[in-house]
Amino acid sequence: MLLRVLFCTAVGLAAPSDARFYLATRSMPDYVERDARGTALWGVVQSFYRARDYRLAWMDDGRRSAEAEAIARVVARAAEEGLDGGRYRIDLAPHAVAAAFNGAPASDADAVQDVQLTYIFLKYAADLTGRFDPKAAGPFWLTQPRSRDLSAWLEQCLQSQQALEAFAALSPSHPVYEGLKAALARYRRIERDGGWSVLPSRLALRRGRRDPVVALLRRRLAAEDDLVTTLAATSVVYDARLADAVKRFQRRHGLAPNGALDGATVAELNVPVAARIRQIELNLERWRWLPADLGRRYVVVNVPSFQLTAYDGERAAVTMKVVTGKPDSPTPVLSDDMTTVVFSPYWNVPSTIAEDEIIPAVLRDPRYLGRHNLELVRGERLVGPAALRRGDVQIRQRPGTSNALGLVKFVFPNAFGVYLHDTPDDALFARPRRAFSHGCIRLEQPVALARWVLSDLPRWTPSAIAAAMRGGRERSLALPESIPVYLTYQTVGLGEDGAVFFWPDVYGHDRAQMPLLPAPTLDPPSAVALTSQ
Repeated sequence: MLLRVLFCTAVGLAAPSDARFYLATRSMPDYVERDARGTALWGVVQSFYRARDYRLAWMDDGRRSAEAEAIARVVARAAEEGLDGGRYRIDLAPHAVAAAFNGAPASDADAVQDVQLTYIFLKYAADLTGRFDPKAAGPFWLTQPRSRDLSAWLEQCLQSQQALEAFAALSPSHPVYEGLKAALARYRRIERDGGWSVLPSRLALRRGRRDPVVALLRRRLAAEDDLVTTLAATSVVYDARLADAVKRFQRRHGLAPNGALDGATVAELNVPVAARIRQIELNLERWRWLPADLGRRYVVVNVPSFQLTAYDGERAAVTMKVVTGKPDSPTPVLSDDMTTVVFSPYWNVPSTIAEDEIIPAVLRDPRYLGRHNLELVRGERLVGPAALRRGDVQIRQRPGTSNALGLVKFVFPNAFGVYLHDTPDDALFARPRRAFSHGCIRLEQPVALARWVLSDLPRWTPSAIAAAMRGGRERSLALPESIPVYLTYQTVGLGEDGAVFFWPDVYGHDRAQMPLLPAPTLDPPSAVALTSQ
């Protein structure tokens, strides 16, 4: 105690007024995680107090501020965000305060509690901006958690007297994120009620079959509301109503909705509810990696659902199927701005496709170029097939209805050179899983997207767009206002009726990232328990 008095006298401070002595004379407390993230966050806490000359933020004469209590109630709902509530547990009862900093004296109680609250609040804020870097799981994921100077952010919140609003606004406000939170709560209830039964792995049933296991299947489908149970819940007949329920389940899992119980369908039925909960938590995490403001108008392409949605604000204005990259040539996960629409485009054949597919075909048969409307270009000059042997030649396909890019493409410059485009081959859109391209995104309804993109430009009427698309001459249109494009990888989403969809892990990103997602605390206590003194 004498040391404290001498220290405070030397710096001209009253003993209980701030956290200077306390932070200067104590080692890192036990509640700080002993890893790089925890150490960095502890550094942020110290920076926060240094910047405010060590004034306490939450405590005054043994009492917590109303703002601290309100923020604590926000943090206490961390589990609703898919976070681990156990990470934000602090015990502020008298017996715990003295031990919090390895035996700090009672006169330091306000400082002890203030620093604990700051650390927990900042840990919650940091977690809501992203708990790990997704790029650690592979090179095709370019989006990353948002960076924020947490020390300056928290001080600004306090100065503006809007800390509560700022903490409440940390979570994405998008309706899909809110829907996933509701789905998480629902699947946790299913888990608390015992989950669902496992079906025999080799089970194969079709409509009209009788089998004792059908009653088990009915209960399994009822668990996720694919089947509404009735008095016939114990029936062993695979009837039309049950087949329709299987179709609904198949649609929700990216399977062909044929109503037959095959191996792929049984495998999805047998995924444990705990695994589905973790999948939802991972997808909530991915939403938090996106910008807080997605833009006035923006495009989202979700690879696992093979779907594009164009948004006006939070309203889905255009939705369509897409074809995305094959697993060995995946569509990257990134965001960039659409700047240009190209009508009647040339297709400049990528070097990998040219070397692997086209050049060998041309060398075998020079007429291959003519049959596929291809030409060879060196600089601005057209050259013949013999130039292929000398190299330095660009292969391109002339504009037209047979062009691989169709009649229009939408350019958003990016490191992978991928873009959105029309296609002359629309047969693939009938398949439930559509990972067939070399990385670019093929559009089911390119005209609808063009009309939406150009809807703010009065001269680009539907007839003007159609004429440009079929003009037979490449024409580039620079957009006066760029449109954000987000290539995402959400394996959990929502249907129009609120049904929860679990889409295939096409590229294995779930498998790679799940181990990086912090494991939940076993039987976690309630978060931020502000125990009365």
